[in-house]
Amino acid sequence: STRTGYYLRKLLREDCNANPNSLNAKFHIPVRIRYTEIFLAYAEAANDAWGPMGKGSNAYSAYDVVKAIRARGGVGTDNGDAYLESIKGDKEKMTQLIRNERRIELCFENKRFWDIRRWQMPLAETAKGIRIDKVGESLNYTVIDVENRNYKEYMNYGPIPYGEMLKWSNLQQNKGW
Repeated sequence: STRTGYYLRKLLREDCNANPNSLNAKFHIPVRIRYTEIFLAYAEAANDAWGPMGKGSNAYSAYDVVKAIRARGGVGTDNGDAYLESIKGDKEKMTQLIRNERRIELCFENKRFWDIRRWQMPLAETAKGIRIDKVGESLNYTVIDVENRNYKEYMNYGPIPYGEMLKWSNLQQNKGW
């Protein structure tokens, strides 16, 4: 079992056997960056630079990219994506939508921590999990605390490796380290 009660099926190749003694010629190749992540990075940058509908000298706006990503996932295909249409003129709301799309699309891909640091959001939130208990024929779901995280402000910038400090005499260690 896991500490959080969550199990992951995302990015799992079901035709690949993880047993090293297995005679399976298929390999599990870890994903470093996905096509959708590139589009989300572009949407974030375009929204910051030109706003939700601005294109600069490019062919697509942040709105166009987010709309395509959501349509690919089946969001808004039956109602014209009313929420996206309602915020297409608001840069702050589009920023929140793009951040939420990154949270959903890239979950369990080790991107969230770096996104939160880049956006300078608080990192000291307690990690949550869920405990599922079967009582008779019904299931009870209880949210539990899994890990208390104690990040300080100076931890937004990591320490400079000691070897680098030795190479460059004018280099100063980041504050707090």
